[in-house]
Amino acid sequence: MEKLDLLKKANDYVQTYKSKVNKKYRLKFHLMGECGWINDPNGFVYYNGVYHCFFQYNPFRPFWHSTYWGHAISDDMIKWKYLPIALAPDMDYDKDGCFSGSAIEKDGKLYLVYTGHINKNHNNYIQTQCLAFSEDGITFQKYTNNPIIDLNDLPDDSNKKDFRDPKIFKMDDYYYMVIASQDKKGRGQILLYKSQDLIKWNYVNTILKNENIIDGDVWECPDLFSLCDHDILILSYQKKEGEKVLKSESIYFVGKMDYERGNFKIDYYNKLDYGRHFYAPQTTVAPDGRRLMIAWMDNWNVKIPTQHGHNWAGALTLPRQLEYVNNKLITKPIYEIERYKKERISVEKNINNDEIKLDCCNLDTFEVDFSMSFNELKNIDIEFYDKANNKKPFFMMSYNSILKKFEVEIVECEEIQQECIPSIAIDDLLKIKLLVDTSSVEIFLNEGEIVFTYRIYPAEKMDFVKVQIYGQGKISAKIYEIKI
Repeated sequence: MEKLDLLKKANDYVQTYKSKVNKKYRLKFHLMGECGWINDPNGFVYYNGVYHCFFQYNPFRPFWHSTYWGHAISDDMIKWKYLPIALAPDMDYDKDGCFSGSAIEKDGKLYLVYTGHINKNHNNYIQTQCLAFSEDGITFQKYTNNPIIDLNDLPDDSNKKDFRDPKIFKMDDYYYMVIASQDKKGRGQILLYKSQDLIKWNYVNTILKNENIIDGDVWECPDLFSLCDHDILILSYQKKEGEKVLKSESIYFVGKMDYERGNFKIDYYNKLDYGRHFYAPQTTVAPDGRRLMIAWMDNWNVKIPTQHGHNWAGALTLPRQLEYVNNKLITKPIYEIERYKKERISVEKNINNDEIKLDCCNLDTFEVDFSMSFNELKNIDIEFYDKANNKKPFFMMSYNSILKKFEVEIVECEEIQQECIPSIAIDDLLKIKLLVDTSSVEIFLNEGEIVFTYRIYPAEKMDFVKVQIYGQGKISAKIYEIKI
């Protein structure tokens, strides 16, 4: 009875309060909660002819708390339809949160694997892996004998506390699951488990341990897949000082996975996204074979203005297509966005220490594309202005070819947050694509070789974009309205 009460209470609350959110910064082509708080995407999967995306959800307040699983579906990952909340923290093994996990289809049913979280006392908790399933992809039943992987299934040298975020996939005749953990020295590690039926799981090995690899040992949200004959491991990590998050990023490792021995040999690794508002990515495979990725478009160590007076917080990125080209992981916007684009402005110009002003007046959702070729270049500045102040940009990017430094500056909550990204070779800076959606901007350099994701909060509607180029060459600039 408690299960039905918790789930019904949450769904009833959403129906009552979803109309009470402040819509000023609500996004048009990104998935959000109808009200309350969301963070990690979960269970991103194609099932029964549509894309499903679940997400960590507190429907009651725009702050993190004991999490439910929100749920939405889409034909094209641009327009989303909300379904009833899928999971509630209503059992003894998940009573303080149905934490992150993933989804898979088996015998026509949709299965969810997730972390059940129980608070014991201050900073002491238990995390185990649990299973739920559905015949229709809407109503879910938790497995009677949960958890399916508990603390007894951890390797001996593991911390018994941090053990979460299972990502499930099938390869040949077996199901595999990667789970984030820590060893007894507090080092982040990724564990591999194996099953034939989704119920009985066997520990294979620790495939990767943080032996001075990255500067952060709170490892979360792993994902493991193959792309163009390369094995790729994704994870998010935090560097913490007590409860304070000092750094919070997502990275990918390219290498070779030995599933028999359970070892991942690293060739190299890099950031997935250089912006401040990208965390907990998860991938799936589209019906046409594309590897798609979606992520939380916020982070733990940033301010979220809509938490105060707006009654909602958090969103997910536009899904992105992953490609592996010339020994690089490329990240592009999904092509489904193209059908919603309408060209508004097109400019081609020979540049000699000149500027271009592009009108985006009253547009909340638009794309800006730049293609460039230079004989000589010192600096490029791209500035966004809103109607509140056409003298001072609220968001700007600049590239200094002499210092080889890319900078982003955001006026956020009347404070300036500055990001500096060094060591980008100017010889390769040929194309810039910006996708803007009311309170977000996603930046793709050189067809997705380098990507930045930011939340932006202009005081009023967008007014214009100004491009200042110190150098000689040719530029093509286009603005497309994205009409949803």
